[in-house]
Amino acid sequence: MICRKVHGGVFLANSGQIAIALRDVIHVTHVMVDHIPAGLTNATESAPHKLLLWGMVDGKDNLVNVTSTLHELLTAHMVPALSRGMPFIPLVRFDYNIHATNHTQLFPILDSVAATGMDFGIVVLEILDNWGGELTVPISSRYLRGA
Repeated sequence: MICRKVHGGVFLANSGQIAIALRDVIHVTHVMVDHIPAGLTNATESAPHKLLLWGMVDGKDNLVNVTSTLHELLTAHMVPALSRGMPFIPLVRFDYNIHATNHTQLFPILDSVAATGMDFGIVVLEILDNWGGELTVPISSRYLRGA
C-alpha cells in the first residue's frame, strides 16, 4: 500500500481546486482528509464540506479502461478547471464531516472506477464548498492511498 501526503493549501473563497502530480503512478483506492479538530478552533466554518477527487485519464491502458460506464461518469460532471483539455474522471464525491468524532476521515473511490484497475499520476481535489461561506478554506493535509 502506498500513502502519499499532500500538504495543506488555502483558498480565499469557499471553493477551489488543488492539482496534485504524484511522483509515481498509483492505483488510487482512497482519499483521506483531515482538518483542525473542532475542539481546537472556533473556525469550523472554514473547513471543507463537499469535495470531489478527480483522476487524469492518461496512458493507453487507462484510455482502454474508460468503458461506457466510466464514460457516463465523465459526461455527468464538469471537468475541473485545471484540466487544460486532458480527460479527467471523478474518483469520488464526498462530504467531510466537521462534527465527526474523528477529524481524519477516509473515503473510498467509486467501485466502478476501482474495478477497472486504472492508475493515476495526476489528481485534482476540488473543494465544492465549505461549512460556512465566504471564508478561507484551509486543509491541514490530504492523503491518497493506493498500490
